[in-house]
Amino acid sequence: MSGIDTTPLTSLLAERGLFLTQDDGDASAAVYICVQDGLPGGYPIGYALPSRTGTWFAYARSRPGRIFACDQVDAGLWSLESALRSALAHARYGDVLHALEKATGSDATYTVKVPRSWAPQLSALPGVIGCGGGTLRLTSAAYAFLRGQPERGGFYADTAGRLWLAGESYELRRESRTGG
Repeated sequence: MSGIDTTPLTSLLAERGLFLTQDDGDASAAVYICVQDGLPGGYPIGYALPSRTGTWFAYARSRPGRIFACDQVDAGLWSLESALRSALAHARYGDVLHALEKATGSDATYTVKVPRSWAPQLSALPGVIGCGGGTLRLTSAAYAFLRGQPERGGFYADTAGRLWLAGESYELRRESRTGG
């Protein structure tokens, strides 16, 4: 992607397992946010599109299950970075990550100790079990779901094994197959 300075986004994208790409043959000049799914082009979860007036539109995969379908989530943005951040803030792609986890045959579980105020909200998610005292157990599917949560939701997981809750990170410990 020549001519596009995305340095401020680099670490955020890397921790979410995402990257930017631009199709050189695309006359629209769209910049895509893609999941690193093992294929060269990745899986697109959102994109920024310039307008004729010099502003940007943001599109995101905001309805999981719709293959390659993105909805407009913002318009009139003054920079490419703000459009990409808006797309990332709305993108939901946990179903894609879950499919990748299933394809690898992973049956790992994870534990994390979170503030007790977060435990009820998180344990209501599929694959998350409250163990008391703010300790949660997550299936690999739940971890994949949390990695694909939009940032604006206040909680998500990254590829480095951290669960982020309102800007604070908590270490996810991978358990062995026998649970210990």
